[in-house]
Amino acid sequence: MRPTIATLAVVTTTALAAPALLTASPATAATPAVALAPAVASATDPVPALKRRFRAHRGVRLSEKTKLIGTAGKPRSIFSRRSGVLEFGRAGVIASDLTSTYNLPDRDSELRGVFVPSRTVTVKGVSYTSGGIFGDSLPEGKKWLRDTGGGLSLVNPAQQLLNPLEPATLKAALAHTASRRPGGTWDGVRTVVHTGSITLGELYRISPALRAALGAKPSATSAALPVTWRLHIGPDGLIRRAVSSYTQTFRGLTSADLTYLNDSRYSSWGIRTAIKPPPAGQVADFDELKVGDAHDETPLPIFGGLGG
Repeated sequence: MRPTIATLAVVTTTALAAPALLTASPATAATPAVALAPAVASATDPVPALKRRFRAHRGVRLSEKTKLIGTAGKPRSIFSRRSGVLEFGRAGVIASDLTSTYNLPDRDSELRGVFVPSRTVTVKGVSYTSGGIFGDSLPEGKKWLRDTGGGLSLVNPAQQLLNPLEPATLKAALAHTASRRPGGTWDGVRTVVHTGSITLGELYRISPALRAALGAKPSATSAALPVTWRLHIGPDGLIRRAVSSYTQTFRGLTSADLTYLNDSRYSSWGIRTAIKPPPAGQVADFDELKVGDAHDETPLPIFGGLGG
């Protein structure tokens, strides 16, 4: 049965707003910044280095994996992959062209109708998605579904909590650096890996991307949830890899603790970009969709026991 828009709202809201609406695992305070050996410090300050890359028709390639990691020795399972190009303007990312695919365990086959491979092009705050949950509901001759309010960002509950392409977010994270050490070679350059922890509440206050993803202010308990992170930074001050994770207890839904882990790789900094919307004749809006029985609003299972 094809999910309705109401069903999608249930799944999306629960997945993206989980830190705000559910009871979090006990948290510790964010790790304070400490004095570190200059021998392993980045040669260039990462925040100004990032801002210097904010030039029209220039961008960076993104390759991202997300995982849900269950308790009691459950094996890790890649939940999604996302890759493509991000385009910069004078203040940050202004456009993107990203393809998402999902890898669910066999026991969660009932969710395959929700987490469908898709390509999303976002320009000037408007997203156009080809494929995805509504791909087979488009009118004949239409290939893209337009969304102006973020409703198509059905991504997954392991969304990137710490966005290192936001200068204020990057600055706040680095202020909580607990250690630095050699971080290996990424994107052809040797890096220094910075590690630390910051609370969900502080990230919510600083990061526009996180506020958009959660949709609601975290509760007092969830705001104290620690988000741990690792940033691999090259000698030019640019991020080559960003890993963030947090652990939460889903009381009332399952007895399991779930750890959400996001691993993002950035490469080809400064590539030429010219992301444009798809042809207007191939674009449909939500009110043009054929979504089946509008009265069938039975929620789909959420997470499907990934951690239990």
